[in-house]
Formats: sequence, C-alpha cells, structure tokens
Amino acid sequence: MNWRSPLLWKISFFFAVLMAISQWAVWEGRGASDSFPGFLFLIILLAFLGAGCIVIGKILTQPLEEVIGVVQKFAEGLFNLRVRLGRRRDELGRLGMELNRMAQTVGEKVEGLAKNLAETEALLGGMVEGVLILDLNGRIKNLNRSMGLILPQTASSDLGKHYLEVLREPELNDLIQATLAEKKGYRRSLSPLGQPGRIFQVQSSLVQYAQNGAEGVIVVFHDVTDLKRLERVRQDFVANVSHELRTPLTAIKGYVEALRDGGLQEPAQAEKFLGVIQRHADRMDRIVSDLLLLSEMESADRVLQRETVDLRDLIRTAVETLRPLAEGKQQNLQIGPLEGFSALQGDGQKLHQVMVNLLRNAISYTPEGGSITVEAKPATGGVEISVTDNGIGIPPEDLPRIFERFYRVDKGRSRDLGGTGLGLSIVKHIVEAHGGQVRVESKPGKGSRFTFFLPI
Repeated sequence: MNWRSPLLWKISFFFAVLMAISQWAVWEGRGASDSFPGFLFLIILLAFLGAGCIVIGKILTQPLEEVIGVVQKFAEGLFNLRVRLGRRRDELGRLGMELNRMAQTVGEKVEGLAKNLAETEALLGGMVEGVLILDLNGRIKNLNRSMGLILPQTASSDLGKHYLEVLREPELNDLIQATLAEKKGYRRSLSPLGQPGRIFQVQSSLVQYAQNGAEGVIVVFHDVTDLKRLERVRQDFVANVSHELRTPLTAIKGYVEALRDGGLQEPAQAEKFLGVIQRHADRMDRIVSDLLLLSEMESADRVLQRETVDLRDLIRTAVETLRPLAEGKQQNLQIGPLEGFSALQGDGQKLHQVMVNLLRNAISYTPEGGSITVEAKPATGGVEISVTDNGIGIPPEDLPRIFERFYRVDKGRSRDLGGTGLGLSIVKHIVEAHGGQVRVESKPGKGSRFTFFLPI
C-alpha cells in the first residue's frame, strides 16, 4: 500500500476526524443523556457523520463511475473517448492517465489492423485470380469474389465450413488434402467441373500469421486458358510454317535432282521441270510475303498509309485484277450496285489486298461455271462491302476458326489450289487495323458471303 497517496491521506484524515468526534459524542452522550439538549446534540452529530459519509462516497464513486463508463465504451470499440478527471494527482488520476494511454495505443493498433484488413479485402476483391484460404483443420476462412466465379458452389456464407462440405472438385480436394497432410505447397493444372474448357494453374501454399503464429493454407487459381490457347497457336504456327515451306522445298529439290540426273538432256522435259520449280518457288515467295504482311499488321508499331480511297475504283481494280483467273474457270465475276457511299480515309494498298484476297478465295472455292458478286452498301457510320459466291460453302464447325492463320477446311485441296492459308487472316487484321470488322455467312453446298465493315 502506498501511504504517500494523496487520496489515501484524505480518506484516513477524514475517518480519523469522524472517529474522534464519535468518541467525543459517546462520552458527552453519557453525561448528558438525561437532558434534552444533549440528546439533540447527539442527533445532530450523527446527522453530520451521515452527511460526511455521503460526501466521501461521492468523492470516491464519481471518478470511478467516470472510469467505468469510459472503459465500457472501450469495450465497444470506441477508443477515441478519454477519461477526464481534471488534474488529480492521486491513484485515480494516474489510473485515468494509463487508461487514456492504453486507449491511444490500442486505438492506433486497431485502426492499423482495420486499414490493413480493408486493403487486403480490396486487394483480394480486385484480383482476377481466385483465392481460397483455409485453416489447418480444413475450414474455410476467406475467399474472394473471383473464387465464387471460378467455383460457383462457393459463397461467403460458406466461411467456417469444412472444404469437403463445399467443394465438389475431386482434383482440387486431393490438392488441398495433400497440402494439409504434408505441410508443403503443390502446383497443378486443373479444369473445374463447372468451367468446361477452362484451364487453371492452381498453387497451394502454407501461410503463417505473424499476429498469433497460427498457420493456414492459401490456394490461388490462375486462369491460363488463353495462355494455353496462345501456346497451341504458336506451336501450330511453327508446325504449319515448317510444313508449308517444306512441301515446295521438297518438290524443288526433287526436280533439281531430276534435272541433274539427265533431265537437262531432254529440253521438253527440262522445261516442264523448270516450270514446276518456278511454280513452287512462287508459292514459297507468296508464303513469305504473306507472313511478312501478317507480321506487320500484328505489330503494335504498324503504320497505315492514310489517304483518300475511292471505294468504287478500289473494287473495280480488284475485280479486273482477278477477272482472268475467274474466266479461266468460266466463272461469272460481277459487280453489284455501288451507290450511296463516299470515299474514306485508309491505306489504299492494304485495302486492295483485302479485296484481292477475298476474291481469290471465292474463285478458288467456287466450281467452274459458278458466280461471284461484289456488292457495297452504306451502313451506320460507314460502309459494308461483301463478296458472295455459290461455291462449296463452309461447315458450321469451321466458321469460328476460318480467320486463323493456316487454318483450312480442306487442307489437301487448299494446297492443290495454291493457297497459303494466310489470306483470310490477313483480311481480318487489315480490316481491324482500319477500325472495322469482318464476318462470314455460309452454308455447305450453297456458298459463302464474306462481309467487312469500314468506318467513314
């Protein structure tokens, strides 16, 4: 006990005075008990003592009630309140100061934790990756919004449940079980049952919380579907380029060997062989030229030579360029109405390439005696140009991929016709570089219509 306490000295002094007065009252009361004034004096003295007790009680309980009230607010999380006991220098004053200091410290820590929690929630909510957090007992502690999109069976209401109660993904459950059992992370590629065709790179890791040393498991889902698709496109592209170049190279090499083995001695045969070599060399040149053009259009640094392009002249020039090829197959290549639209700003050379590629494609896949029509009409904000044929058409399953590089509906026939497999892909890239769009409509055995829109 601190005997130097001001409050303790005050209480001790007050009770010493009360004890002295009460002893004196008892002594006086014995001598004056037979007289009314003595009795009245005793009553007044007792009243004084009672009032003194009430006053001292107030002195003691009022600051305590102040402290209790503020502490209750602390318990409710209101750490901005303070104990106000004036300038007291006794124990209650020091208690108030320590409580205020504690409230300041705890409030700052709670505010920091709340800020960190808000930042974490914002980070998790803004991530496209799905995040699932569990404790070492396998109970779900947290998950973000993307997780609910990846696995629709999960929801925020599942917090606290065991993962086996929520997840219906055998491969994922095996991954989590292995992580919990062996206390180490794993990485796997998974295709959730609720996301057919989607591929996710799933990484599980152990996490330890600095606050209490507890451990848990965090599972992150990375959608790698597009990366896998691009990887397949890259592999297919390399394979197709190799194949497309190898075919004419093999033919050239074979005919060169035939010439060296005596073919030069027969002029007619040598001329035939040289014609084949020339044809395959031209095919290789077209492939390389198309690859360079496609690479240019796919580059972020591509530059279009903007100029005023008269669409009527553009269409007529392209048709006249391909007319000999169509006449060689007795095809009717005609131009429909070209009214109601004006010139536009664009790269005339590349737009000419679009028309040539579409016309060459129509001629190649339209049988002898067929019909090909070029039309143009105004559209909202621009113009639509279409190339329609009554050729062999395109099966519905091939339509989504028809503009891919080297994609062919009939690979053998396309090579026989001399196509590079890049023409339609070049069309798509040039049109989109001008801010337009291209589409195709087709029915097998009925023909196809390729339409592209250019803004004016």
